[in-house]
Amino acid sequence: MTFKYREDIDWLRAIAVLSVVAFHFEAPVWGGFVGVDVFFVISGYLITGIIQSELKAGTFSFPRFYERRVRRLLPALYAMVALTALPSFHYLLISERAELFRSVAAVVTFTSNFFFWFQTGYFDHAAVEKPLLHTWSLAVEEQFYLALPVTLWLISLLARGRRLVLSATLVALSLASFALSIWLMESGRSAAAFFMSPPRAWEFLIGGLVATEGFPLLRHALTRQVVRGAALVVLAIPIFGLRQGPGFPGFYALAPCIGAALFIWSGIGVPALKRPAFAPLEIVRFFGRISYSLYLWHWPLFTFARFSKNGLVLDAADKLALFAVTVVISYVSWRYVEQPFRERTLAPTRAAAFRLAGAASVALLAASALGLFASRSSSEADQVARRLESYDTYHFAQLYRSGICFDPPNGAFGAACLAPAAGKPNWLLWGDSFAAHDFHGLHEVTATRDVNLLQATRAACMPTLNAAAQGVESCRSLAVRMDAFFRDHRVDLVIMAGDWLEYGRGARFDAMIADLKHTIARLNHAGMAVALLGPAVQFKARLPSMLLRAHLRQAEPRADDFVLPDIFGFDERMKAALPPTAKFSFISVVDAVCPARQCPLALAGGVPLAWDHAHLTAEGSVYVMNKIAPLLGRGSVQSSVGANE
Repeated sequence: MTFKYREDIDWLRAIAVLSVVAFHFEAPVWGGFVGVDVFFVISGYLITGIIQSELKAGTFSFPRFYERRVRRLLPALYAMVALTALPSFHYLLISERAELFRSVAAVVTFTSNFFFWFQTGYFDHAAVEKPLLHTWSLAVEEQFYLALPVTLWLISLLARGRRLVLSATLVALSLASFALSIWLMESGRSAAAFFMSPPRAWEFLIGGLVATEGFPLLRHALTRQVVRGAALVVLAIPIFGLRQGPGFPGFYALAPCIGAALFIWSGIGVPALKRPAFAPLEIVRFFGRISYSLYLWHWPLFTFARFSKNGLVLDAADKLALFAVTVVISYVSWRYVEQPFRERTLAPTRAAAFRLAGAASVALLAASALGLFASRSSSEADQVARRLESYDTYHFAQLYRSGICFDPPNGAFGAACLAPAAGKPNWLLWGDSFAAHDFHGLHEVTATRDVNLLQATRAACMPTLNAAAQGVESCRSLAVRMDAFFRDHRVDLVIMAGDWLEYGRGARFDAMIADLKHTIARLNHAGMAVALLGPAVQFKARLPSMLLRAHLRQAEPRADDFVLPDIFGFDERMKAALPPTAKFSFISVVDAVCPARQCPLALAGGVPLAWDHAHLTAEGSVYVMNKIAPLLGRGSVQSSVGANE
């Protein structure tokens, strides 16, 4: 198979990169992050095809292959990394700046995926404060480029001209890689499945299979059009319908990868056509051509643009302007950095390319070391800034009783978590991390009431007895365990709390309410009172970082700038949908904590209410529960808990 330029692959690149940019710029492209998976399929197709063709022609050489990779990847990447480091001294906190320079070293050594795997989850709120987070995918790609040429070369030696050996081997490797991904997901190690190259290799290999000699071709134009239409539908479903979270990649990554492979397959053998400069497909092709630089630049620009805002949030006009600036910078990067190296205007020989890459790598590593050294001094950050910065590594495990009553590793809660006590009221706190962060404060304020407080909490698991409504196995298991618990035990009060904004987002609201009503009815029928805590106070970004940057600017923090406004309207919707009954009460957290919608930001001594975007500090938990606890004995639950007032 001879590989020639294909404009449709640039169209596919445009779909991939614009999906990622839209997702990161917080447009309603909920699953835009799958654009990275599309890029992996494209890379697998192109690299496998090129190596296979050269092996067949007897022209393949490892030095030439890696020279092309160096010219393609490193110039624009290194330019972005170097320029991203410059504003870090103005916009980043001390610890963030030190982490940035450590991540520079990871970029140069092709280990960014390992670095960020240890640092944070891709979908964590803290991820938006890491300007080089997006380089994890480049590290995965670079590691694939190290392994694939050797693999294909060995297969060609062993196959001895037998054409099906390559296809069969790629299928076997794909299945093994996919099986590894699923195993990691099912065993609760989704971060490893996300960041590591072995469980991602199948995505490249799917593209590689389409490139293998002997893969069936679509001979008829109508067939190609049908396959392309199907490919676009299969791509659109995850791009617009998938939600971020711990369930990805796993099975959810199949759709974007299959869609990308179908798209590529439908264009094999189709010649490029001449079109006017501003024809729609030419505009799409433009974004495909600059896709690498656009991917490199969009994330650090977005990160630093956020840091320039008081509330660390960009409005729609900001994002549109930022997108325009990003496109301009990306075009400049493509035209004046990428192209000169690829066309050999700069570093015309292989030796020159390798020397320049080596020198640039050494320079960036040296700059990383110097940056780390410079970040040791406090400079502009004073004692208040350092204290707020410490919340970047807040130790919440003991407060949540992590590993025992919150996220136990084997799914079984410790004996003390669900042990009712005779002769005293038993209250059960049930839910996800938004319930776990209430435990410390609730325990403090109920200690004088002689209440036995039980706890059953698991991250990202809505409190429900309907296991089928849960998205992941660990949450389904929790629902089954709690169903069994309530069959065998009766408590006086069940306190339900969760991230309702996430569970009831968009069209999922009605299903969430129906599920909650069913669970509440079952508990009430069993003689147990229920109090459901409404949406927690949430902020537009990580509260300590917002407070810190306001402090550095000497700006007065304002609740209107910091608090996520969605919580108030959502609270009203839940309140209307869950009216009180004889044994049920809906308790509005925001009504109790945020009079006139003015939520507290910092408590006595300057302690933030939350240590991230919503999870309460120890002091914040006590503050909020002091507001909430008196309401737990009123109205619908008076009969079962009133004696403890």
